[in-house]
Amino acid sequence: MSYIICNMRKFKNADLKGLQIHNQREKESHTNPDIDESRTKLNYDLLHQQMIDYKAIINEHISKNVETNRAIRKDAVRCCSFMISASPEFFEGLSPEREKAFFQSNLAFLQERYGKENVMYAAVHKDEKTPHMHVGVVPITKEKKLSAKQIFNKVEMKQLQEAIGRHNEKWGLLRGEPSDKKYLEMNEFKREALKQEIKELEIQKAEHEQASKQIEERLEDLKEAAYKAGAIDRIEVKEIGGFLSSKSVKMSKEDYEQLKSLARSADVLRKENKRLEDENRLERARSEELEKARDRLSKEKTALQQENQELKTENLFLKRSINKFIEMFKEQKQEMAMKLGYVKAYILRKMKMPLYKRFFGSELEETGAGQYLSEEEQNEKKQKEAKRSKRRDHGMDMER
Repeated sequence: MSYIICNMRKFKNADLKGLQIHNQREKESHTNPDIDESRTKLNYDLLHQQMIDYKAIINEHISKNVETNRAIRKDAVRCCSFMISASPEFFEGLSPEREKAFFQSNLAFLQERYGKENVMYAAVHKDEKTPHMHVGVVPITKEKKLSAKQIFNKVEMKQLQEAIGRHNEKWGLLRGEPSDKKYLEMNEFKREALKQEIKELEIQKAEHEQASKQIEERLEDLKEAAYKAGAIDRIEVKEIGGFLSSKSVKMSKEDYEQLKSLARSADVLRKENKRLEDENRLERARSEELEKARDRLSKEKTALQQENQELKTENLFLKRSINKFIEMFKEQKQEMAMKLGYVKAYILRKMKMPLYKRFFGSELEETGAGQYLSEEEQNEKKQKEAKRSKRRDHGMDMER
């Protein structure tokens, strides 16, 4: 039995570059072991033919569509990225055309729910273990405010899972994924994304440090130039004049030419020095900001690793419990399998879905489903007979 998978992550302005690198495979294909580079050429974006600048198009959309009297906070969520997929067995034997239609259908669902104009990208990845799609939504409310917290609250997330579950019934998919598997897959996705974000931040930090180093070297050059400018004080001059005439100085022609040259460059040197000092302060501030972001991501990574370990322990516990349960009730296994098939058939009938063979894991389950259909058919016959009998009795009463 296959399930629809729908997860969502929130990204701030500083995270958009890392998100772009992951989705568009700009740098990470050599570092992510889950990516099959030979299949990366099969990836595509349902909204764009070429690579795009995530930060540029998202911030441009926000500036044009958000109405506020205040500056948008630097730590505001600017993109909510959905990951849409299904159980691996759903994609087995599925043609590329049907697969694309599946992703297009779910893109249309998100566009209708959150506004077609607010959807920035729809990147489909076919180079990992299971095909999936990343859809970026800018969280703009009906009141033209940027607020992921207001749109994607707990009530909406619950209603979204129910709605997307109903939407995908036509694909033969059920809502949700078993909790242990779903969270393990999502944590794996988060860890990989965090790895790339941290790597990108380290690259940016190194670039800023290199820029700062170059600025410091230029400042040293300026200091040296300033020292040379101090040669003015070392020029040998002689005072001429006295009581009856104004004083003047006498120097060599060589010293005079040097003085003119230094005078012309002094103002330029002062301005360049001031500009470089400002630039250096800016680069240091950026470097500190990147360091803080890197620390934050490292803490998130540690938390995810801990959560993942807890989920693995929980998963192991569930598996052992199930195995123990099966071992204790081996004698009732056949009966239970038939009952499971019976229940599956009942649920599928209630959902008005056809009873495809792939929904049943064994012949015993199919036997149980057949038993349900037989009982249902007998009940329908009894109901029809009861209706006919009632009509006959009613006719006889009319004759009397």
